[in-house]
Amino acid sequence: MDNNVKSYRKPYNRPVKRTWWADWSFYVAYMLREGTAFLAVFVALELLVITALPFFAIKGADTAVTAVLSNPIAFILNLIALVAVVFHAFTWYNLMPKAMRMFFTKKPDDTRLIPDKFYVFGLWGATAAATLVIILVLTLV
Repeated sequence: MDNNVKSYRKPYNRPVKRTWWADWSFYVAYMLREGTAFLAVFVALELLVITALPFFAIKGADTAVTAVLSNPIAFILNLIALVAVVFHAFTWYNLMPKAMRMFFTKKPDDTRLIPDKFYVFGLWGATAAATLVIILVLTLV
């Protein structure tokens, strides 16, 4: 059969619903995890503005920041963002052993992997240590 024969038929493209991912729990968790990135960006921008305003020596910037952050809506948004970022970290930390395999030794014949729980506990320990350092730096400055 000659593959150079011109075909006038259109290829069949199966229709895909916008909510195709909602039918499978794996993809629902994936979409939730990806959606938490928006809240992480919100927190990053909020911290950037809060830390950058004093450098620009804007008159009354500290009272404006205090007024915005003392608003109940800002508190609720930050609380939602905290939950979202913790969920994001939890899901990524659980995925890490599947994405990066680490062996006990460098010997070619030793194929034993480091157990998943060591990855997860190590990442949470690093997160706790980084949080502690940030809190110490912010309280001492």
